[in-house]
Amino acid sequence: MTEISTGKPPHYDVEYDEILAIQICNGLRPEFAKGTPECYIQLANQCMDANPPNRPTASYIYDAISRWYNIVDRGVAEDKNELTILRAFQYADTIIPTLSVELPVIPNDKLTSKLLNFKNLSEPINSSFIPPLEMLNKDMCYFELLKLFIFYQIGANFIFWN
Repeated sequence: MTEISTGKPPHYDVEYDEILAIQICNGLRPEFAKGTPECYIQLANQCMDANPPNRPTASYIYDAISRWYNIVDRGVAEDKNELTILRAFQYADTIIPTLSVELPVIPNDKLTSKLLNFKNLSEPINSSFIPPLEMLNKDMCYFELLKLFIFYQIGANFIFWN
């Protein structure tokens, strides 16, 4: 959802490596473009919740986006909440054309999946606090990351299929 907001892949400007993975586990989340409606940001943040059971289902996301679409499409708000949503998306429509989406040329090997080696990986959190690199344990083992990956895959599949 952040890529739709900004026109750029999340964390496009850094190498996809152990340090980025640790920062994401410690709460780093991609930024949204100026003018992105608050309701959209809130939904995207729910989707990125560190705890998979807290993430919305696909049907919830579909319903929310359909509701926004219908409000904007008819161009009329029936209550104060709908008016806020309508104005936010109308404002975004004026801002989006002015945003730059030019990306620097990044070698493919910097943005591809790789086997990462971790030890003592902390539990993921939702904070936007990113610890200084010297606070990170550089000897994190692969097994901890694999457990985390499996946990998220199981959680994501469970939520998607329910």
